[in-house]
Amino acid sequence: MKTVRESGVNALDLKDMNMSLISTSLKRSGRATSRDLSAATGLSMMTVNSLLQVLLARGAVLSGDLVPSSGGRPAREYVFNEQYQLVLVLFTREVSGINTLCVRVADLYGTVIHAHDSPFRDESFASFETAIDDCISRFPAIAAIAFGLPGIEYQGSIVWLDYKNLVNAPIIPHFTERYQLPVLCENDVNAAAFGRGFLPGSYASEVYIYVPVKYPPGSGIRINGSIVRGKRNFAGEIGWLPVGASWGTREFVSDVDAVCTALAKVVTSLTAVIAPDSVVLFGEFLELAHLAHIREKTAALLPAGMVPELSLASDFTADYERGLIGLALGRLDAGVTQTSISVHPH
Repeated sequence: MKTVRESGVNALDLKDMNMSLISTSLKRSGRATSRDLSAATGLSMMTVNSLLQVLLARGAVLSGDLVPSSGGRPAREYVFNEQYQLVLVLFTREVSGINTLCVRVADLYGTVIHAHDSPFRDESFASFETAIDDCISRFPAIAAIAFGLPGIEYQGSIVWLDYKNLVNAPIIPHFTERYQLPVLCENDVNAAAFGRGFLPGSYASEVYIYVPVKYPPGSGIRINGSIVRGKRNFAGEIGWLPVGASWGTREFVSDVDAVCTALAKVVTSLTAVIAPDSVVLFGEFLELAHLAHIREKTAALLPAGMVPELSLASDFTADYERGLIGLALGRLDAGVTQTSISVHPH
């Protein structure tokens, strides 16, 4: 049997790496005997049994039932404890023209175990703190916090945001200090683009365009499972493209031809630079008729065969939520990928 070896790795690092191997394998299977885990990880039975005791003491693994084994004596099954650690995600979005704060708590499988939405009226840290304090008191296993906001976070502070009261606010340092937990902040459409990567049959390269009523549009760019952020996290800020659109007004979104013309120019620009397999659009006012016009206008602007797959997203909140949960789980486990976890939005 083999153990993990790596040049320069000390005994403590090796123990942590082997423990991670066991946890990952057990998370994948849900439950397993020590012999199963030894076969799956390549670690010796002695190593597996020793590290299982550590994981049991921590509460990361639970003791299961005795099950028949080929050796004659029943073997103990061990069960992955998906609620050993939890993640808290807070994100804002426009719902029927109202700024809304959405709060979710999810387990290590990404399953949402608590959800609450409320108006985000004062647009301040205090609103976040009230929600976080309540969740941590109810779910003390929360081990990471993720924020989703319609703006740009750079080096821990919000440098651009639809909510002017929070511009230049040191969101990551503030909440890291207050709660002594890992904290991350992600742009709303980046999170949605990342979240769609968990869906079966998702494209390798995809741009997700979100067109709200009251604000300029934004986009998230996902290539091979990773978000493209660019200099100072500015990538995807398509509201700055010079397409001649009066974004963020009800008059504009009521003009079908103006909307479709502007979005066709945006899709064309993105295709010329990135050439994604797919472009997904979401706006509460966007309908299939819009999509048909956008496809037609885009085809008139691009060479034959270069129009990406165009579709409407059915649920921006679910994509957004799924992405933030995935990012938060990734903060707990730096090795997490879009294929190693299942995220189940509320």
